[in-house]
Amino acid sequence: MDGNLAWPPISKRMRITLTREKTHDMYKPFFVLSVFLSLSFGCVGWSNAPSVATHCSLEQTWSVALASLQEFELRKIDQEHRIIETDWIAVQPSRLSGVMNRNINEERARFVLEIKPDEGGQSTIRVKQIREFWSPQGVQSRSWRQIPGNEEQERQLAARIQAKLKRVSC
Repeated sequence: MDGNLAWPPISKRMRITLTREKTHDMYKPFFVLSVFLSLSFGCVGWSNAPSVATHCSLEQTWSVALASLQEFELRKIDQEHRIIETDWIAVQPSRLSGVMNRNINEERARFVLEIKPDEGGQSTIRVKQIREFWSPQGVQSRSWRQIPGNEEQERQLAARIQAKLKRVSC
């Protein structure tokens, strides 16, 4: 009997299929890692969000935060978890489309305020902008994609909240 024959006999087509499956299995860990990293870096993070610290009571801080968002429609007001979210607003797109640099893309943004009480009776309001981009061209036309928020607009809203807190002597 020939030593090269395997039992049961495997056709050449089956060997190619088995080789492809082994190749795909080899790349699975890299695929899983890349998906994990893209999701973790794409999520909204509070680490670099502007914050406003105040010695006001939690109720006063909450009312000032709500008052500072009076020009926006509010999507979520959760006083138990101390989160306020505005609804989406259309903003001027920062990206142009195609070789001709056409202005056909769309962007939208919303603000999220998080109020955290500290141990010393102090509260901190953190401001985060969530921004999304849509283009009618190619694969991107199927859904909105998250892009980095406008840090300047986050700082402006934080400054507005700070000014309102000073007006109520906090």
